[in-house]
Amino acid sequence: MPIFFRPLLWSFRWEDVDVQRNKEEIIVNTINEGTIDHWRWIVETYGKSEIRKILENRLASEFHPESRNLAKVLFSFSRFRHAR
Repeated sequence: MPIFFRPLLWSFRWEDVDVQRNKEEIIVNTINEGTIDHWRWIVETYGKSEIRKILENRLASEFHPESRNLAKVLFSFSRFRHAR
């Protein structure tokens, strides 16, 4: 895990972060707070289709509105889930 992710994963014990086990949290935090370098890293690491699957199963309320819109464009999907 690149060290430049540390500020995005502040709630995790850095030594325990696992790229596969924590991928959903890594992706969500990157979408909300990451820079273009963070976004590039998640695309290279997980691939667009895997990111799309994860995002489609997350609630829209988990994302900042502007981040949500950018993610929809970049990862080619139409909508996030909404709570009932």
